[in-house]
Amino acid sequence: LAFLFIEIAFIQRFILFLGHPIYAMALALTGFLAFAGLVSAVAPIYARRLLAGRFKSLEPISIVVFAIATIALIYIVVLPSVFHALTMLSDPAKAVIALVLIAPLAFLMGLPFPLGLIRVSESLPELVPWAWGVNSCFSVISAVLAAILAIHIGFSGVVSSAAVFYLLAGGLLHKPL
Repeated sequence: LAFLFIEIAFIQRFILFLGHPIYAMALALTGFLAFAGLVSAVAPIYARRLLAGRFKSLEPISIVVFAIATIALIYIVVLPSVFHALTMLSDPAKAVIALVLIAPLAFLMGLPFPLGLIRVSESLPELVPWAWGVNSCFSVISAVLAAILAIHIGFSGVVSSAAVFYLLAGGLLHKPL
């Protein structure tokens, strides 16, 4: 739910920056899916390194979701100024900047689901199909819900809601399965 809330809100934000809905949709979808997909492939390695490091008392997912929420909330404040300052650039330059802006958030957003699946598969492997099913269900619901919420609370509200959802998920995962 939170992943798609952010993705949909960013498509809208990038329409204003890139000047065309097709460009914004293509770049945002490509950026979020490509960067999140790349990092999800290395999620198990990341989890082992993080747990071996100084954050041994925390779940890797909790660290990641806190970073996602923080960056998303910073972007709510910073992106309008960045976009305003860079409006005079050419379309190809704006496209590159859009991908650079999407990359850090998308990389982090690619970690919670695979890290959660690793945790579930280690503790209760019979729930892995349910995790995929719940993910698929919320993927369908979130696109419509994000659009409806954006009408009522704006796109900044949608991103803020996503940040809260990420933080709630990270907090819930502190409890043992």
